[in-house]
Amino acid sequence: MTKEIKVLSKDEVATSVDQFTAGLTQYLGELGLPNQHVLVPVQERQRVIANVPDVIELIDANRKSTSIYLSKFIAACGAGLFDAALNFIWDETVVNLRNKVARFDLEYFYDSVVTDTKRRAKLKDEDDLQKIEEWELIRGCHLTGILSDIGYKHLDYIRDMRNWASAAHPNQNDLTGFQLISWLETCIREVIAKEPEGPVIEVKRFLNSIRNTTLTEQDALYIRAGIENLPPELATSVLRTLFGMYTTKDTAVQIKSNIKLVAGSAWTVAPDEVKYECGFKYATFASNGEVDRKEAANEFLSVVGGLPFLPNDTLALEMADKIDSLFAAHTGFNNFHNEPAHARALEAYVSSAGTVPDAVRKSYVKTLVMARIGNGHGVSDMAVPYYERLIMKFGEAELREVACLLTDREFSSRIGLGSCPSNFRALLGRLAPPTNQVTQQAFTQIQGATDAQIPNLGKDSAYKRLLGVG
Repeated sequence: MTKEIKVLSKDEVATSVDQFTAGLTQYLGELGLPNQHVLVPVQERQRVIANVPDVIELIDANRKSTSIYLSKFIAACGAGLFDAALNFIWDETVVNLRNKVARFDLEYFYDSVVTDTKRRAKLKDEDDLQKIEEWELIRGCHLTGILSDIGYKHLDYIRDMRNWASAAHPNQNDLTGFQLISWLETCIREVIAKEPEGPVIEVKRFLNSIRNTTLTEQDALYIRAGIENLPPELATSVLRTLFGMYTTKDTAVQIKSNIKLVAGSAWTVAPDEVKYECGFKYATFASNGEVDRKEAANEFLSVVGGLPFLPNDTLALEMADKIDSLFAAHTGFNNFHNEPAHARALEAYVSSAGTVPDAVRKSYVKTLVMARIGNGHGVSDMAVPYYERLIMKFGEAELREVACLLTDREFSSRIGLGSCPSNFRALLGRLAPPTNQVTQQAFTQIQGATDAQIPNLGKDSAYKRLLGVG
């Protein structure tokens, strides 16, 4: 049976607090210290003390017995030190949030809030929560769903007030009793008396399954469905965590196998911002010489179709390597058999929009078109689907490069072989019509040329002037 808290009457509070205030004021004066504007008026203290019982009742008995900073809060309010009281509210909230994070999923929290790979590597257990700034703690709890949207907004405001109006920093700000009791209620309702629920619990459950069980395809179906229904902020945190788990050194093979089963769904629902973040981490591993983590990141991004989200410089380097490999396979022995694997590898780096870094555009277009029109003896039928998908994504910049191919000596030599000129003309007919007038005119000239004329078109001075090439 809960013991009822006796609320003192206004007169009782006023009498006892007045006596304390008078005595302390006199003592400060005797010490030669300031004794004015040190303690808040008795009326404001009474407002807090009169309302505290109703607010404290929101907390269950077990939590009450360990809430030391709430006791200090009430003591500070009774003494008239509201700036200190605000600090104690905040301290209790921070302690509670850290406990929730530790009980919920530390790895999930760290992966969600810390994007710097070097710093993340230093965060391993509950003790490391002390290294997390308080604003990061609140943000991380929001990202992982421990804090609701409204709770996050309220706590961020209270944190700001704590920084500027509490005893944490020198100040002479006036706080009222109603302000304090309101902030106390917010912290209790949104943090101290509240546990994670709904989708957040689902995330905890399936992360535990990924780490500790062997998932079947049937198990993965349910997890994928759950991921696809997550709110965007939770989807962001889940993708960060899966990527972090997969690229951590010594991650068990079974965990990686589990992640492969569900990572595609997390990638699909997460915003592009976090996808580019994963790509940046890949580049960071590469630049730091972390070969194992780079390879793991490459595996992860390959599984989810995320290689196009690499930083532009890194994407250009990776694509250049794949383009060179495809060109070597196309011009080498047994090319019809070897081309498909290299074409497939290149396609993994090209987004659905067909965006290509400027640095590799010329070689990209040349290699694909040469491979698609064949070598005069035929075309690699198994590679054709890859070539068609990539070529049909050509944008205006790539279409111009197609027109300029005839001025390239190697290409002009190829275009005169066997069925190559007719294949080239047919390819132009399947491309999206250029919007640039110069490219349009170049395409018209190519389409109007005979098979014998096409190889020499790139040497024609009028054609070169049209394209503005030397």
